[in-house]
Amino acid sequence: MPERLLRELTRLAARTEGLGWFAARMQELPLLDVEPLRLPVCDNISSFRAGSQCGPARARPGGREPLVSASTLPVVEALLRAIPNLRWQQTYTEADGFSREWLDNYGWVNLISPEGLYQSSEMRLSIGYWGAGQHYDEHSHAPEETYLILAGQARFHSEGRPAHDAGPGDTIHHAPHQKHAIGMVPGPLLAAAFWRGEDLLKKSDLGQKEKT
Repeated sequence: MPERLLRELTRLAARTEGLGWFAARMQELPLLDVEPLRLPVCDNISSFRAGSQCGPARARPGGREPLVSASTLPVVEALLRAIPNLRWQQTYTEADGFSREWLDNYGWVNLISPEGLYQSSEMRLSIGYWGAGQHYDEHSHAPEETYLILAGQARFHSEGRPAHDAGPGDTIHHAPHQKHAIGMVPGPLLAAAFWRGEDLLKKSDLGQKEKT
């Protein structure tokens, strides 16, 4: 089922301003033999199946923005079906200052990269989830990055720009080494991160932090 996930993401990227370069390189990629791995966060991601939370026009309780939009729904549905076949990972550990509760509500899939499920030396495409109320502290990395929000809502703090609230279908671009942080307000957040440039597999530079 990862094939459907890649196909739906490619279609969405092709329709999204600023992601055409990636969409053109997301086809006919070698498939690597990657052993699936499930993390506690997978149960949280699966909650998007609930009808009250997932749908092209269903608003969240209290009149807030919908968790999923019509444009991103096919990708979210494909991800839900593919969960058992994906290798879920975490960049950080308790040794990095993250609490066990924080880690249990966070995880990502390396869908495309030099060592991803689909192999490419030109780009990296990961899908990440962060729970409601979490904060992803200020960090930076060498590759250029574009976040594409698939579900939920968050507040992005990008160096040199005012804080920006983003929801399903929105994109947030970061230049190489531009510092940025994310608050899952109200959250949760499910997003695809498109990277290109140098050091695609290098861990992000993470500054001092206090976990919330």
